[in-house]
Amino acid sequence: MDRPKSASTLIWFQERESGTDFYLVRMIANKHYLRIDDGEQSTGYVLFNRDQKTIYSVDHDNQSVLVLSGKAIKVDKPKMFELTEEELSSEGSPQIGDNRVKIHRLYTNKQLCFEVASAAGLLEDAVDVLREFHRALAAEQAVVMRHMPKDLASDCDLSDMVFAPDRHLRFGFPVRQQDYNGKLRELRDFDSNYQADPRLFELPMEYRRITTEGLRG
Repeated sequence: MDRPKSASTLIWFQERESGTDFYLVRMIANKHYLRIDDGEQSTGYVLFNRDQKTIYSVDHDNQSVLVLSGKAIKVDKPKMFELTEEELSSEGSPQIGDNRVKIHRLYTNKQLCFEVASAAGLLEDAVDVLREFHRALAAEQAVVMRHMPKDLASDCDLSDMVFAPDRHLRFGFPVRQQDYNGKLRELRDFDSNYQADPRLFELPMEYRRITTEGLRG
């Protein structure tokens, strides 16, 4: 018997790294989960369980699930760590429905880390999910940073990946964002009343589970 569909929000982005072509990214979010993949033909996906604050990275090719538990650890901020922001002029900026898009630049120690065009009031539930996801991911990134030589971690890495991972979401839903490495993400389409197949939020039980603690030995 078919199971009832899950009321969700479907979001399509296009992304590209510096010097590469665009590729599509799909996000499906609801009260309990966030799924990130590249569509129906994905060779894997990321599943964030909001209730457990746990991220699962599923790889169909290797038949494995990497588990990121999102457990917070103590990482000291650098002595010099100043976060600032700048709002650019919104004159002539586009509007999505009733939501005006505004552009902000985010700095760490005067280094430009992020430029984000946001629509306040747009897809607010999705913004909440993304905020929780980035915070959970930051807990794992903190472990990585703790074991990384200090001269390899930039100020932007520390702020955007560990200490202020969701600051770009404070202004509304990000319709366009670009980081200091040149990675660009742009909103392509969305459906705030998407009826998702509940199987999209399930994990393959037969796949082997891998923890980051186990990988680090």
